Amino acid sequence: RRHARGAPIASVPCASARCFFLWGAMGCCCRVGVPVLVLLAAIVAGSLQYFLRQPKYAEQVVRKLVEVGGIPETIWDHIQVVDDSAWADIITKLNLGIAEGYMHQKIKVDPLPFFLTLMNGTAVGTRRRDEGGELLGLLVRVLNLPKDLSALLVNMQTRERSKRVTTKHYDAGNDLYEVMLGPTMSYTCAYWKNANNLDEAQTNKFDLVYRKLEASPGMKALDLGMGWGTAAAYMHQQGGIDVTGVSLSEQQVKWASEHLARPGLRFIWADYRDHCEDPKYIGTYDRMYSIGLLEHIGFKNYDVFFRCVKRLLKPDGLAVIHTIGEPDFVPSGDAFLETYIFPGGVVPAMSTIIPVVEDLFIVEDFQN
Repeated sequence: RRHARGAPIASVPCASARCFFLWGAMGCCCRVGVPVLVLLAAIVAGSLQYFLRQPKYAEQVVRKLVEVGGIPETIWDHIQVVDDSAWADIITKLNLGIAEGYMHQKIKVDPLPFFLTLMNGTAVGTRRRDEGGELLGLLVRVLNLPKDLSALLVNMQTRERSKRVTTKHYDAGNDLYEVMLGPTMSYTCAYWKNANNLDEAQTNKFDLVYRKLEASPGMKALDLGMGWGTAAAYMHQQGGIDVTGVSLSEQQVKWASEHLARPGLRFIWADYRDHCEDPKYIGTYDRMYSIGLLEHIGFKNYDVFFRCVKRLLKPDGLAVIHTIGEPDFVPSGDAFLETYIFPGGVVPAMSTIIPVVEDLFIVEDFQN
């Protein structure tokens, strides 16, 4: 929809799915300042890592951080270090160090009680700067400095780099995902209100997005980052709307085309930027939604993404954007997720989304 200035309304909810937002201050450097800044960051982080790679000191620091970070001492009931080099991995690689220590049998972990103890009542998982101990937060920021600086200086989600996550993750094999995801073929932020199991919660998410779209039969809708197409199929079946799904994953599009495609429901293998630039799609959609795509867009591309959404919508169009949410701005993703799960993935913060959206859309609804 457009208001007086001619910008479409956006309904965007957060971490569960009107834009809706569905959830879940950078400075500038002169040409000389950038390499100097990177060099200083590398020196500081490298010096700290050298010290922390000594197992004796690494263990002391880990135990102190547990104490000052408000993590219960009972955490030690659920983890056993069997190779002293794991202490250095834990303190220098953080989540990645714990995961690889477990993978390489340097540590023994009882995973469920360990992570419940680590996360419940603590701020470890949120990375909030005002919680969880200043020392812990400072150490994490210093260790992440080289990675964060790279993300600030380089676009990690260009057309070419965006293919990393499809190659490594989404194209890993549809047979794997059929077993892992079940009949909904969906993950990210299930909506558990009135749900008795995961399949119902994932269907609830589809229904929440559908209701927020306020679509009428015969409307044309676009699903950007369509996954395996099951959300698009739900929208088509429930509302009698014509849905086009777009994904950068060849295997997702293949599965959806084989299992779900029919008149009024189609799937396209393309980068969202290419779809936006194709003249035959510009201004043709009544509704647009995305579920769990924004985490793969990257903060350097939010302006491109939301301008794309506006360009594809009709003048009175409406969009629903669902994303996981980060309480504070972070320029790069978690090292474990970057390495093994979602290369280039970064969870958005409201502070990076709203400045882009407010000049293009009216935010009608926000749900967390």
